[in-house]
Amino acid sequence: MKKKIIATLTVVAMSAAPAATFGGAEHSRCTDGDATCKDFEQFIDAQQPEKIIGQYDPAAKYSDMSLRYIGDAYLQLASRDNVTPEQEEGYYRKALEVKHYVAYMGLYFFYAQKDEDKALGFLREYVKTKPADTVPYVILGESELDKKHYDLADAYLRDGKKVAHAHSPRVDWLLFQANYLLKNYRFARDMFESAVTNGNFENEIKAILADHRFDGIDKLPEFKRYQGMFNKEITGR
Repeated sequence: MKKKIIATLTVVAMSAAPAATFGGAEHSRCTDGDATCKDFEQFIDAQQPEKIIGQYDPAAKYSDMSLRYIGDAYLQLASRDNVTPEQEEGYYRKALEVKHYVAYMGLYFFYAQKDEDKALGFLREYVKTKPADTVPYVILGESELDKKHYDLADAYLRDGKKVAHAHSPRVDWLLFQANYLLKNYRFARDMFESAVTNGNFENEIKAILADHRFDGIDKLPEFKRYQGMFNKEITGR
């Protein structure tokens, strides 16, 4: 299934960034004396995760980097076309056993189409680990926004904004909505301005102007400066 492949490959991409390079040469992330880690690194690069799992001993002690490669091996196995749904889920859970928490994203995508509440539960567990990734925060924020849980939406989205490495117009737009509906108009205005400055939200602006929850936005002191923009979207001129 194409959607499954895309989702799981996305998980792998987030968890297994390429090794740093200098002068065109690859440098290992393993410490000089960690031969096991270096072996695992080579197997990951060669897309041979089964060799890592074959050598993995749950009773043994491994370096943090070795454990990461073990987790990546389980995610590589989960992404293969020939695994059953039961195997795929099992590989994600095995990755979690070695504290490779990005596997929660895999479980989210695995359940998203068949049990949304369960899928979101995995994301709630993931954000408890404080990942440096905006995706789980945004998904949870949007979900709570849809449920009209504006305080929770705001909390998730603020956390997502903190870990963003650059301008995140989508996060800013969602924060604008949550805070407007919480009547935090000054912060809502700041997020609105950031969003429309750094992204294209014409369709979204039309949508909020048709949403009764945003009635009178153009009359608020914080948003009067955008009357021209609002009028343009209403009249199309």
